[in-house]
Amino acid sequence: MHALTKDTLTLLLWVALMASSFVISADLPQYASPIAGTELRFILATLLLAPLALSRYALFSDLGLLMRYGLISLFLVLFFIGLFEALKTTTALNTSVIYTLVPLMSVTISRIFLGAGVNGVMLCGFVLGAGGALWVLLATHGSSAETLAWNDGDALFLLACASLALHVTLVKKWGSNTPPIQGAFYIMLMGAVLMAPITIVAGDIEQVAWGEFDFWRVLLYLTLFATIATFYLQQHLVQKVGPNRLLAFSYLIPTFVAIGQGFMQGPGLWYSLPGVALTLLALLLISGAWSPAARKPHVSDAPAN
Repeated sequence: MHALTKDTLTLLLWVALMASSFVISADLPQYASPIAGTELRFILATLLLAPLALSRYALFSDLGLLMRYGLISLFLVLFFIGLFEALKTTTALNTSVIYTLVPLMSVTISRIFLGAGVNGVMLCGFVLGAGGALWVLLATHGSSAETLAWNDGDALFLLACASLALHVTLVKKWGSNTPPIQGAFYIMLMGAVLMAPITIVAGDIEQVAWGEFDFWRVLLYLTLFATIATFYLQQHLVQKVGPNRLLAFSYLIPTFVAIGQGFMQGPGLWYSLPGVALTLLALLLISGAWSPAARKPHVSDAPAN
């Protein structure tokens, strides 16, 4: 029971940090372009984590592993680029709604490429989780069907989400035996390398507000908590609780974002409650907590080697 509580708290910490990245990232574009801001996060995170990672691991002795993490980072970079381009012709709400499909996409891709399936009850949980997250988004934003009209950038962001789902799938496949600190370092290092040419060409580096204190405050928070901590926890949780529980808890991100932005007050709170309830039910179904066999590890939820 102690281990379950500890794992659940760790999952909630990961969710909170992920949600905070959505909230705090909204302040970054006034100081730097999204592309430049992302590249600076990767570079600063790599530099901060390098002493610890270099002192513990022979990081460059296995070039094959480094190249595999290069592919893992590539799909993460493609997600960010797709997001930034999509936001030029769509809304933040639309991207948030489409983002709820990532867990289902990851489960589908894992089934196709890794043979890691889920049973009917768990699949129902993923569908309910997407519905619950969507409910919370719409309730807290007070959106109408007109607001959610399909925009030009939505198809691009759908592809970006598929890229993120591939990123998660490859972390399952290749990251299950890699120490979390080493894995997080590789993701940030290769992300910085892959983003560099894009930043030079389209990052508007000359417009970065280098002298603004608030720029460094936002960047440092995003680097420490929304980059280093989340990548480390993702790698750790994939190994500790399995990818399906990690994906399930991502459905709580809209709720945490709503709390962080102050939407869970007054009508927003009451309208959101059914969505929160659906999300919690989804967590129970995906984790297997509804079953007497919940204490036994589920084969399909084990990290793929």
